[in-house]
Parts: sequence; structure tokens; C-alpha cells
Amino acid sequence: MRAGRPIAVLVWVGLAVGYSGCSSHTLVPGDAGEPGAEETTPKDGGDPAGNDDSNDVGGADPGGCPAAGLPLSERGLLAPGQESGPVELATCSRDAWVTVIPRGMKVAVRLQALGSHLLVGAVSYPDDSAWQDKLASFSASPSVPGGVEFTSPRSGEFLIQVRSLDPERPSAYSLQIDCLENCSLRCSRYPLLLVHGWTGFKSIGPIEYFYNVPDDLSGLGFLPLVAVLDPYNSVEIRSEQLAAQIDDFMVQSHSRRLDIIAHSQGGLDARRAISTLGYGDRVAALVTVATPHHGTPIADIALGLLPGPAEDALAFLLNLLGASGGHESDALASFQSLTTSYLEDDFNPRNPDDERVEYISYTGLTCPLGVSCGDICDVEIRWAYDLIYLQAGDNDGMVPVSSGQWGEFRGTIPADHFDEVGQVAGVTGPNFDHLEFYRSLADLLCDRGH
Repeated sequence: MRAGRPIAVLVWVGLAVGYSGCSSHTLVPGDAGEPGAEETTPKDGGDPAGNDDSNDVGGADPGGCPAAGLPLSERGLLAPGQESGPVELATCSRDAWVTVIPRGMKVAVRLQALGSHLLVGAVSYPDDSAWQDKLASFSASPSVPGGVEFTSPRSGEFLIQVRSLDPERPSAYSLQIDCLENCSLRCSRYPLLLVHGWTGFKSIGPIEYFYNVPDDLSGLGFLPLVAVLDPYNSVEIRSEQLAAQIDDFMVQSHSRRLDIIAHSQGGLDARRAISTLGYGDRVAALVTVATPHHGTPIADIALGLLPGPAEDALAFLLNLLGASGGHESDALASFQSLTTSYLEDDFNPRNPDDERVEYISYTGLTCPLGVSCGDICDVEIRWAYDLIYLQAGDNDGMVPVSSGQWGEFRGTIPADHFDEVGQVAGVTGPNFDHLEFYRSLADLLCDRGH
């Protein structure tokens, strides 16, 4: 290779747009609040903390290009196990690559200079746009390839940037990422935020709403987060709470967006946060499970909007939620948010879908004997099932099948409203494994690049 003036090139490990980390080369999940790499071994002896000024993006500019504000070209995905091949890099410019790695997966990032220029690299979270908190840094010359081995400190995306500082000649390079350990782990590009619906099932359920789901997903490599909203309140109030928690979770997990999996009223809270509150730029996908997008007759009957045993229906709902001791008014606000008239005439027109977000829905299907639907309705909600069936047909004991459809409807699951989240205490019908169901949702989001 011809000798030439050195060019500084920055490589930054980050998430690749559209990459599904579901292959056998994905990383392990971890707690959202675990910044900092667990293991960093620069191949060339560089400073992992990025304290070496020669490797610092904001350091000296040997090529005469500006130290900041260089034009950026997004190259897309570079998954573990893949190589970029020869890539041309324009003068005074930078490339960005994305990769998705689960927490605990060990990978090697390898950089080869295909010319006569020095290359400098760094590993960082994607939200570190200033490149100030690099997880690792390294360098490579045309004769000596460089790179770094590190264990992912959390599941999700990382950025890889390649930077040119030569104002006269273009450069070229190749970049490769290899999985070294824990290669069977998998994760989605963004954390999975679980959003609950009505809570407070005091008489029938344990404390954890999505029963053992977070631990199960975490063990596979995903990064599950759990929102904590008022157990019974209006969509307006709960969505405000959800929006604030989205912001917090993004900071804690070093993420640019989240995927939301919401059950029951939680789906309405998420839709309002996305639409009315403007969070479509922070949510990549919304999966709703048994969300009453078009209302539920049990709320209509309880509030006297449909003929039926209003007092009995109201007492049933209050008892079901454990909404006593001064919480009745909050529960009524929740019921009003679930009526057919409110959803169809007010909420849905005010909360149109955001084109930046993918909407996916499922809903449960139960029946009294389990013969035609694959699930026997729990005795606690059998009375509600019958009332809803008379008004709207097939349902899960709380939400009609017709009301649970929004966006891409992927069908029904053989489960009543409690089974859908593994209640009570993990006991569901023989034809439904709630843990396997949420694994399938995580894998779906992973496969679709979310």
C-alpha cells in the first residue's frame, strides 16, 4: 500500500436501523440503569475510556477537516457475524452503522484500513451524540488492523461511526462484528415497555401484573421495562403518567425509542401518549392485547348507557378492581374512558395513528365451556362475559373481540382477560402459555427491526 497522510477515522458502535437482533448472534438483556461496559479489551492497547487524545473525536485535527459538524451518511445495519465489505468514505465526512447486542454477549469489533490512513474507533451508546462517554476506543493502521472486544452492558442498539478528516483524498475501510460469547441470546433493537391495564385485582391476583413476564424476557436477552400507572383512573391522567415514564426509561436505558406492549386500558394510555402528547418520535411500535379500542358494553351498562343491570354491573366492576376506600371516583373515571360513545365519538377521532409507529393488536377469546374457543372463562368474570356476549358477541370476559382490533389485527388467543397476563399466579387455560405468548411478541418486534 502507498504511504500517505494519516486520516483519523472514528468508529462508533451503535444500533443498525432496521436490524433484528433475533439471530443467533444477539446480546443479553440487562437492567436499564447499568451504564458502562462490563468488559473492554482494546486489541491495539488503546485506552478503553477514550482518554487518549489521539483517539478522541474532539481532539486534534491532523487532516485539516473541522472537528465537529462533518456530514453524516447512515450506512444501516451491521449485525454480529457480518462484515461491511469495502466502503468508500468521502473526504471530511463520517459514516454511521448500527448493531444490536444483548446484555452479556461478548463481541469483537474489527476495523481494517483499506488505504494509507490511520483509523480511530470508539464504542458508544446511540444517545451519546457528543461521543463524550465512549465505552471503548481503539485504532488501526493499514498494516495493523485494529479493534476491540467488549461485553454489552445492556440490551439494544449501539452506534459505529467511521470518520474521515482528510480534506484532499477519499478513504476506504471494512468493518466487521463477531460474536465471541453468549451468542444464543437475542434482543430487540429497543427496550420493551410493558403497560398494564386495570390493576388491583385484590381478591384474585398476586402483585405482579404481567406474571413472571419481565424475568422470562430478560433471561432470553431482551430488555423489559414495566410502567407503573394509577390502578384505576382516566386515560387522560394515566397517559400523562406514561409519557413521563417513557422519558425516564429512555434516559435510563440509553435508548432513542421504545417498543410498547400494552394490555387492556394500557393500550389506550399508550395511544394517547403517542398521538395527543406527541410521543410518536419515541415509540417504534405499539402492540395492544385486549384493549377496548371501540369500548366495552360492561362499562356502558355500569354507567347506564346501555340497558342492563347497571347497579349490579357497577358493583361488579368496583369489586373486581378492589376500588374501595375512597377510590370509587377514580374507578368511575376509568369506566367512562372505556365506554363505546367516548371511544368512538371522542377518543379515536382525537388520537389518530402516527405514521412513524407500527400498530399491532391481539385479543383474547373465551367461552363458558371452552369447547368452541379453547378456553373456559374464569368464574370471576363469567357474569360479565354473558352481559358482553348479549351486546357484542365473542369476548374475553371484559373486552369484545371486535373492540380489540386496531392496526394490524393478528387474531385471537385462547385466553380470558386474566389469562392474557398470566393471572392468577401463572395459572391459565391448558391451551395458552402466557410466557410463550409474550416471547412471541418480543420476537415479532425483533424480526420487524424494532
